[in-house]
Amino acid sequence: MRERGSVSIVVAVAMGMAAISAALMGDLGAVASGVARTQAAADAAALAAAQELVLPSLESPEEAAERFAALNGARLIRCRCPPGGEDVVVLVERSVPLPFLGGTRTVRRAARATAALGGDVAGLEPWFLSRLACLRARVPDLWVVSGFRTGAEQARLHRERPGLAAPPGRSLHELGLAADLGFGSASVGALAHREAPTCGLVFPLSHEPWHVEPAGGD
Repeated sequence: MRERGSVSIVVAVAMGMAAISAALMGDLGAVASGVARTQAAADAAALAAAQELVLPSLESPEEAAERFAALNGARLIRCRCPPGGEDVVVLVERSVPLPFLGGTRTVRRAARATAALGGDVAGLEPWFLSRLACLRARVPDLWVVSGFRTGAEQARLHRERPGLAAPPGRSLHELGLAADLGFGSASVGALAHREAPTCGLVFPLSHEPWHVEPAGGD
């Protein structure tokens, strides 16, 4: 009887430890998920502030960062986004509930975005420029080589490179809705192609991997 009782105690203790371990793993999973969500909120806040620096609206960069942090379930702690600046750094925090241990854990994450595009951006449509700024924030080492073109400029390019440049009247460059980008390296170009859809952009021409337009024919 004593042995049977001892075995029962051991089994009960083992089951209890297993339950505690499972609960702790659940809390660790909650923290890991909270860290990922907080980082996503920080990225969104930094990008929103950077876009405000490129194309100012009624919001300040800090207000935009605060709004997007809140939309992603976090709170803005700090935004280094001076007017006229190029680099944005934000810090956000999020409270993560701990079901087993009780209470919450505060998770903080920072993110950085670059507002400057660089290159020939004059004449581009503001909303298209905003999408390019989104891509620039995700892929730092790129710039605009060629943006808006007049009809005369497009005609000249077509005469010089008829197999490459579209005839005048048939290029989105003339509408301020296309850009030819420069990349710091082949890997930067590949990253730009991967990130373009997240910013509402597309590289539609396989023979011109630098040519970018709004996605969906917007």
